[in-house]
Amino acid sequence: MSGNARGPRARPSLGTAPAALAIGWGVILCVPVDLAAQAPEGDTVEVEQPFVLGGQFDKPYLTTLLGRTAVGGYAEAHARYERVDGATEEAGFEAKRFNLFASSNVSDFVRLGAELEFEEGGEEIKLEFATVDLSIHPSLTFRAGMLLSPLGRFNLAHDSPRNEFTDRPVVSTDLLGVALSEPGLGFLGLVPLGGSARVTYELYVVNGFHDGLIHQSSEGTRIPLGRGNWEDQNRSPSFVGRLAFSPSLDLELGVSGHHGAWNVFEQGGVEVAERRNLAIWVLDFRAETLGFRLQGELAEAQIELPPGLVGAYQSGQRGLYVELLRDFGRGWVSTMPDSYFSVGARVDAVDFDSDADGDSLKQATLGLNFRPTEDTVVKLNYLRGRSFDSFDNAAEHAGIQLSIATYF
Repeated sequence: MSGNARGPRARPSLGTAPAALAIGWGVILCVPVDLAAQAPEGDTVEVEQPFVLGGQFDKPYLTTLLGRTAVGGYAEAHARYERVDGATEEAGFEAKRFNLFASSNVSDFVRLGAELEFEEGGEEIKLEFATVDLSIHPSLTFRAGMLLSPLGRFNLAHDSPRNEFTDRPVVSTDLLGVALSEPGLGFLGLVPLGGSARVTYELYVVNGFHDGLIHQSSEGTRIPLGRGNWEDQNRSPSFVGRLAFSPSLDLELGVSGHHGAWNVFEQGGVEVAERRNLAIWVLDFRAETLGFRLQGELAEAQIELPPGLVGAYQSGQRGLYVELLRDFGRGWVSTMPDSYFSVGARVDAVDFDSDADGDSLKQATLGLNFRPTEDTVVKLNYLRGRSFDSFDNAAEHAGIQLSIATYF
């Protein structure tokens, strides 16, 4: 159920994005930082917002062992009925995910975090996150291990109990490859700007993607198939980073990028092919006002191709998602005083070939959720959309999804 749109079209220029991102990181690392933000009249204000809302160290762990280690996780199950062009494509149940978390404060300066994911009833087992953090200063922490790449905010905060829809956004799964985990190391930090305003950054050197994004795909260029470069096939590091500005607790704007070679271009010190790079840029945003929550991401990817593959594979891809959400009905269920409902709508659009017509997907999803507590959610979704294959043939799809997800 994936596809995109074709034909010559104007494309937004991203030529200034690398420079802007580099300047932003430079400013962050040069700004003097106080341990607490200073409020007017000399009062000290503690900023309690997590580094990433819903991120790896913003979990409701319920069990503590040995005084310094916290464990927890989440589970998710789906019931789905989906049709494409009038024919049933999927009807059944899934034990979708069972994830285990662990976090340990080894000392005042060293912290370890890990997440192990069991997907599709144990069909796939993945170490999604496992890092050691050495905190030098609030503005400078060294991190190494299996990273969740900061390529958009959703990759950092994609837990099902946190999110309001059964399926993850199409741009996240089919274009960016969420959840995107990569071995690497680098730095992250937080710079308070006064009151609740702040800037955060993450900047890492990672293995990057491999040539599976071309060689393992029968549909053209598919970036998620280039994940899993555990030993860096091309022995050339990639760079990934995110810079986020938050003027208040209710607003955040982030820009992130990923750049590096995807092909093997050197063996034994001998150049065997021309270096081919993959560049991805993502803009993410989150805002809360008047009881509404608005969030989303816009992504664009540029893939350098060998001359013989131009036309058969895609060199430009883009996509976006936007969600609008509203909570209501707190305490309506008298036996669950902390319960509430939420209603939401999401628009997804992905274009796997931004240079031509076809190979695209657009869909809209409506959702009604019930949360007995903040950590558990029952989701009812209705989705409808249209996809196009590489020959620009259209297919209509629709579906109903019922799911439950909970932290533990």
